[in-house]
Amino acid sequence: MLSILGDAGRLCHGTSRRELLTVGGLSFLGMSLPQLLRAESRRDTSSLPGFGRADSVLFLYMQGSPSHIDLWDLKPNAPAEIRGEFQPIATSAPGVQIGEVLPKISQHADKFTIIRSMGVKPKGLRNHGSSIYMLMTGHDPSNFSPTGLAVPPSRDDLPSLGSVVSRFRPAPRGSFGYVALCGPVKEGAQQGVGQSAGLLGAAYDPFPMYDDPTKPLTLDAFSLPAGVNSDRLQQRLDLRRVVAEHVERQPLPGRTVQLDVLPAAGTGMTNFDAYYDQALSLLQGQRAVQAFRLEEEPVTVRERYGMTRFGQSCLLARRLIEAGTRFVQVTWPARSDDEPVPGPDGSWDTHRNNFTTLRNDRCPVFDHTLSALLADMHDRGLLQRTLVLCVGEFGRSPQLGVQTTNNVGPGGRDHWPECYSCVIAGGGVRPGNVYGESDRWAAFPKSDPVHPFDLLATVHHALGIDPASEYPDTLNRPRRLTEHGTPVLGLF
Repeated sequence: MLSILGDAGRLCHGTSRRELLTVGGLSFLGMSLPQLLRAESRRDTSSLPGFGRADSVLFLYMQGSPSHIDLWDLKPNAPAEIRGEFQPIATSAPGVQIGEVLPKISQHADKFTIIRSMGVKPKGLRNHGSSIYMLMTGHDPSNFSPTGLAVPPSRDDLPSLGSVVSRFRPAPRGSFGYVALCGPVKEGAQQGVGQSAGLLGAAYDPFPMYDDPTKPLTLDAFSLPAGVNSDRLQQRLDLRRVVAEHVERQPLPGRTVQLDVLPAAGTGMTNFDAYYDQALSLLQGQRAVQAFRLEEEPVTVRERYGMTRFGQSCLLARRLIEAGTRFVQVTWPARSDDEPVPGPDGSWDTHRNNFTTLRNDRCPVFDHTLSALLADMHDRGLLQRTLVLCVGEFGRSPQLGVQTTNNVGPGGRDHWPECYSCVIAGGGVRPGNVYGESDRWAAFPKSDPVHPFDLLATVHHALGIDPASEYPDTLNRPRRLTEHGTPVLGLF
């Protein structure tokens, strides 16, 4: 291989400068630059810090995006038009401060770490849609209209994080792989943006439970028809599989049959059988179904989480994690671009009245519930093997009342994808820390920047899934789990 000798220092993603200088000779060996980079990415990761420390994930998606500069990354020395109205308060983690509107969460800061250097430059408009898609799938958006609006989800979409986890780290038999609670991801008129399994097939779609959990949940989906028990259902599934395999092996005119070839992952028959097998195991085991019976929880526990849609959804999520569910997503119930109206379920999209909305409506609910969830999961020993994420699709603009993309009213903060914060706990993450730093106005990462794709790669890593794993898309091209990005090993 031709080589220009030089300093063998390493670049930010692991490939050395010397290796890049040698790629000119790769063509002589039949290897392209993408192949080199792919080989580089396939180094053994199992011995790296944090690999495989988590068994499950609880993803709290704060749809609409809370203001990072008012909750997690306050700048008390900044000018008034940037620092806003809230003051920082001390927490149970030495040296870590958060906003005064989160007093209960501050008492549990020794159980989580704050990433203050998240940031992204989304493809397309600086609106919710593209940032949501990147956070949910680990890929740049390709299914948005020229005006930046989401299009209806389809089976051609790339899969969501929860679906990828369900596919590459299957849940135990009798448990859910992926459950979505509280509400769907919404962007404009579309529901489910970046939330389904897409091309991986229906077997890896989330089981949605969007009923209001403050009221009795409807569990008709888990009831068998009259006269049919689980054994009879198993017999029907076995018969269907035998018939399907027989038909698959019948020669068609002009077709040569290969009996040793089974349908590839993602084909209709495979997904159909996987879907039915999963449903049958849930019906036979009943442990996962039992998790939805919130009425079995003591009243004191339910009130501890808060009798709100978000509060009871987080309690339900804890019960599902205990029942062996691999991935649970709790989505804040209000649509990303809804007006931030008063009440417990309104939007975090505070284009106006940011401080009144946070102080009186959003933060009392959020503070009450997240503090209860962290304490409860810690006391039950669930945090040790459960990775908990709490994040929105971006942050809010540091300067008040300044329009960057949309209509911004008095005291409002606009969209700000360049810098924001994420709370992460459990699953091997070292608690009571701050990772990364923003600049003096919380406008851009100053040190240890974390791209959303890095965050998703960290989830894969914590679950023991090689982030360099691939799946075929609809054109049979290899797709990485994330378009780029590496695990944030400094969290472990």
